[in-house]
Amino acid sequence: MSLPKASLDASFWINAHQAGLTAFLPEYFQLFVCAEVEKEILHPLTVKGLPVAVALQFQEWCEKGTITRQNPAQPVDWYHVGENAAIALAIDGRYVLLIDDQNPYHLARARDLKVVNSADMVVLLYSTGKLSYGVAESTIVRLGLGKHLVRTALAALGALAQRKGERL
Repeated sequence: MSLPKASLDASFWINAHQAGLTAFLPEYFQLFVCAEVEKEILHPLTVKGLPVAVALQFQEWCEKGTITRQNPAQPVDWYHVGENAAIALAIDGRYVLLIDDQNPYHLARARDLKVVNSADMVVLLYSTGKLSYGVAESTIVRLGLGKHLVRTALAALGALAQRKGERL
């Protein structure tokens, strides 16, 4: 079975890394990144010389082919450069958009793109049994996403837990 292709934004990668979610990504998506997003993620390493874990893991995954570099053919001008490039790549390739920035997330969804934020990823991991309810709940709260995204994810998590008989 072929995994869905996904365009990665820096906001998603950084939050997913900090929450310990990146290890799960290759199980669910073929990951693609455009040059602008790559620059954002690698900035601490390439510009400041700081070997931060989030940049090192990203660089390693690009080098070994876990993340494929690809640039969009048609730009969009909705938000910041990296977000625009990630969105444009998702549009061009009909990829899932992995993004955590609230406004671009909502606009992309309104434009009928398939969009996943890191809290959605946590809910998915809970639904497939990769995370316990307690770990999933605390991870969503710690992600630092906008209130609406957090509330939506916690509601979905609670509904799933009820269906599983793990919560009243």
